[in-house]
Amino acid sequence: MKPNPSENSINPWESTDYQSDPEPSGFEGDRYVTSFSGELDKLRIAKHFGSSLQIGCIIPLVMVSALIWGVILSVGIGPLGFAVVSLAALLILWFVWIRYVGKNHARRLLKRRPWLEGSLNGVASSSRLTLWHNDLCLQSKMQGYMVDTKRGMISYPDNLSTFPWAMIPSTSFYQDQWYDLLSTIRSHRKAERLIYQAAPAEAWECILAPRRSLVLKNRIKALSLQPNGGAFLVMLVLGIWLSFIPMSLDYQAPVLAVPLMFILGYILIELSRFTYARIQVMRQFAKGSLSAYRKIPVGQDPQLQWFSGQHVMFSDINHWVLCPVKYVQRVKVRGSWIEFRIGEEPVLFHREGFSDESSWRGACQEALSIEQGLRKQQAI
Repeated sequence: MKPNPSENSINPWESTDYQSDPEPSGFEGDRYVTSFSGELDKLRIAKHFGSSLQIGCIIPLVMVSALIWGVILSVGIGPLGFAVVSLAALLILWFVWIRYVGKNHARRLLKRRPWLEGSLNGVASSSRLTLWHNDLCLQSKMQGYMVDTKRGMISYPDNLSTFPWAMIPSTSFYQDQWYDLLSTIRSHRKAERLIYQAAPAEAWECILAPRRSLVLKNRIKALSLQPNGGAFLVMLVLGIWLSFIPMSLDYQAPVLAVPLMFILGYILIELSRFTYARIQVMRQFAKGSLSAYRKIPVGQDPQLQWFSGQHVMFSDINHWVLCPVKYVQRVKVRGSWIEFRIGEEPVLFHREGFSDESSWRGACQEALSIEQGLRKQQAI
């Protein structure tokens, strides 16, 4: 290793001339591959996310703004105005406290992603990353936006994510390896296909075309009565426009007329979404025919997922994760999908992706047994 030229305690491999290109690399090939290993602890995560600059800029701005608006509103509407401004300022300061004070954010992150703390190892190249965080494995396409050069961290899905799935500190590499990897990430543009973890014999596979997966995800949102943000904005704009019609006609409409029309219209749209999605599911799986399962267009790379009593493997076009069942937080089995809650995020297995009706029913039984196991662990 070269002597360390940097005084950056977060990233000792930082170039002395950070604003320019990284330190010249001795690697002259087109594709670079290197292994790495190291440790990631709570202190390292806290240093990465902590930002005294953000705190120093935001807190004075919030205090001055709160003072000005508090005085203005207290003159206009009395003590209530000052109370509202004070509450808003406290909420902003609370957000700054949990987001930009490193130890607080590290605690929240490790609660969501407990696998991050501990040993890590893997292989990184100019276009692909394979990483083990303890007993969780992640493979993704390597992109330049995943690297925070100043703070010396590779994060998935990107270096701006507040709750990354994977983090690799620069100290997991030798100094020359770090510079060579950064150099080839910038220059290498050839894409590499992911190498998926094969499903064991006892696993239940779910295979779908990526585009179809997105369609089914939207259907699940409708069946789960999750609000549609686009419909809400459309109805809000229409409600504002309609509120001007009585004024233009010099007609005194009831004060609550427009808000009620907005609320009723939005409820009608949501009920229509739910009803349409429900009818689609009933038509598709009414008779349990084989045509309802595993439709993969020719020429498309499928989205492969599987789970067993020990692991859950989920993926998209950019990454896949092999997760031990112990990290699963919750399991839901519904009429047309199975949901695993991992890292506070849903992982969906759509009924359409299984091979046939018996495979779907077997997967539901396995998911229910995993749920029972989780309940027993939580009860202990």
